[in-house]
Amino acid sequence: MFFNSWIYIMFNKKKNRNVMKRKSNIILSTGGSGGHVFPAIAISDEMKKLKIEHSILTDKRCEKFFSKRNIPYKVIHSSSIQFNPLSFFISILKISAGLIQSLIYIQKLKPLLLIGFGGYSSVPTIIAARILRISTGLHEQNAVMGKANRFLSNFTEFDMLSYKKTKFSNVKKSIYTGMPVRNILVNSNINNNNNNSIKVLVLGGSQGARIFSKIIPQIIDALDNRFKKKIILVQQSRTEDIKNLKDLYSKMGIKFKLKSFFNNIFEEMLDSKFIISRCGSSTLSEIELVSRFSILFPLPGSKDNHQYENAKQFSRNNKCLILDEKKMSNKSIIKSCKNVFLNPNYYTNFSKLNTNFSPTNKFLRLIKKKLERK
Repeated sequence: MFFNSWIYIMFNKKKNRNVMKRKSNIILSTGGSGGHVFPAIAISDEMKKLKIEHSILTDKRCEKFFSKRNIPYKVIHSSSIQFNPLSFFISILKISAGLIQSLIYIQKLKPLLLIGFGGYSSVPTIIAARILRISTGLHEQNAVMGKANRFLSNFTEFDMLSYKKTKFSNVKKSIYTGMPVRNILVNSNINNNNNNSIKVLVLGGSQGARIFSKIIPQIIDALDNRFKKKIILVQQSRTEDIKNLKDLYSKMGIKFKLKSFFNNIFEEMLDSKFIISRCGSSTLSEIELVSRFSILFPLPGSKDNHQYENAKQFSRNNKCLILDEKKMSNKSIIKSCKNVFLNPNYYTNFSKLNTNFSPTNKFLRLIKKKLERK
């Protein structure tokens, strides 16, 4: 049975329709969550415009992001490490399969450079590149280097950081590039939203945020009726919470839009007065670019408390309010948020893009330097 499973993992090629058929100068390795994928997409888009040949190695979970992008890609197997006996065996099996798949395809392409964007999906690809003596680098999105990247840093020539001060990074080979931002955001048009309405955007991250489904209705309900009429609430929510939120907001008489995912999130950001959000690095970089005041709720259970560290570093150069839901009472959170809603000084004069914010360009300049040396 185990032999058959191994054969299936090794040679299952289902849906790898756009596999890498030509040599690439660069391979980008990404997968797992949107936080790892979106910066890779940002770099891929810019490389495509600059006609830099490149390919993608990703996992099954993130294939949907690349299947229609007209960029050569390959889905490989990988896994986080599980520590009960059976799960551990399966994890090692998948990682080993991904390593062999990576060795085969990297050898086939003979790239000049491979860059991993973190997460367990980058483990087999970076190790394979190192075995084949391909130049390797990684990008860390958060202010605390994740465990996978800490391990992979032993195999890379250079590490790129989103934050100047990143905990657990190797100072000797780390380079600050910032967080690449998708070009669709950079090219979006500004909507100054100068009317009397107050449009508030609530972002719960890729999984939505349960606390926002609970606390946002309470904040709105605490406002007087005259002020409620000015509110336009655009909220990303978990699918299972949407019906209840619709009922609550309808009773309050406010204008609202609820979705589990927004395809036009950049337009919503530009059209908002201020943003309420979790503290993923991609989202914070986008908020910095659109230059909006933000109320930030770091995810309490984030690994190594990295969302709080992200928010803390973000606050050094950006106007925001950081609220710790573990340490604050509901009453205190509502009071703090209500104060922002009622005080226009928090969210006026934030209508221009931050033209000094160009992490994607820094990233690309570094890549070009690395390629020129080959």
